[in-house]
Amino acid sequence: MKFSLISFLLILFTGSLLALGVLDVIGTFKVSHYLDFLVFSKFFDIPAILIIFGGVFTNALIISTPADVKEVILMFRKIFSQSKINEHSLLKDVNQMTIWVEEYRRNRVDFINKIQQESKDDFVKYIFTLMSTNYSVNDLREIAETQIHYRIVEAKKLSDILKNMGNSGPAFGMFGTLFGLVFMLSSLDNPSAVGPGLALGLLATLYGVASTHLLFYPLSKKVLALAEVQQKRDEMILECAMMIVGEKSSLFIKDKLLSHLNLKYVTHPAIFDEEISEEVTIESEEPEEQIDSTEQPKDEEVE
Repeated sequence: MKFSLISFLLILFTGSLLALGVLDVIGTFKVSHYLDFLVFSKFFDIPAILIIFGGVFTNALIISTPADVKEVILMFRKIFSQSKINEHSLLKDVNQMTIWVEEYRRNRVDFINKIQQESKDDFVKYIFTLMSTNYSVNDLREIAETQIHYRIVEAKKLSDILKNMGNSGPAFGMFGTLFGLVFMLSSLDNPSAVGPGLALGLLATLYGVASTHLLFYPLSKKVLALAEVQQKRDEMILECAMMIVGEKSSLFIKDKLLSHLNLKYVTHPAIFDEEISEEVTIESEEPEEQIDSTEQPKDEEVE
C-alpha cells in the first residue's frame, strides 16, 4: 500500500464537516449562524446533517478508493430513473440479432466492420471482435463470461459501498444524539438551552435512519437490480454469438433467444410479428410525410 494524497485530502474534508457539526453542537463554533437562510423548518438542522453525511462519507473514503466513492455519488442520479432494458427492448434485440445472423453469414468481414463503426453498445462490439478471431464456441464463452462476471463484480462493489454507508448512517445518528444529550445535560441550569440540545439529538437519529432506509439501502439494491437486467441482455448477446459460431439455423437462434423472454412471446408468436410490424410501419411512414411536405411547394408554384 502507498500513501494517497487525494484520499488524505478528501478524508480531511469530510472529517472537517463532521467536526464542524460537533463544534456547532457544543457551542464552540456556530456554523448554523452563518447558514440561517437555509433553515426553512424545525426539522432541518444543519449540525445534524454535517454529522451524518460528514461521518458517512469519511467512513466510505477510509474503506474505499476515491474513484469508487465518486462512482457511488454518480449513482445518486439513478434514484429517479429506470433501466432502458425491458421485455419490449429485449424483443427488439432478438429481432436485431436474427438480422445479424443473416448479415454475418453473408459477409463476415463487412458485417464486423459495420458493427464496429455503427454500434453504440461496447459489449456488442467486444463480442463480435472476439468472433473475428475465430475462437471456438467454448473459448468465446469463457472469455465473454469473464467480462460479464467483471461487470457484476463492479456493480456488487458499488452496492457494498452503499450498503456500508447505510449501515454507518444510524451509527453517526447516534453519535450526534449523544453529543446533543451531553450538551443538554450540561445546560440544565439554563432551561432555554435544553430544547435545542434535545432537538439535535433526536434529529441526528432521524436523519441517520432516514438516509439509510430511504437513500443508501434502496440505491444499493437498485444497483444490483440494474446489473442483473444488464447481465440478462449480455448473456443473450453472447448466446446468439455462440450459436452463430456453432452454425445454428436462424429459426433455432430466434426461438432460443425468445425463450429468455416472457412466455407469451413463445406461445403466441404473432405478438412478436405484430410488434415488429408496427415498428416497421412507423418507420416507413416518416419518409412519406417528408415527400408530401416537399411536393406541396411545387403545386403552389404551378398555380
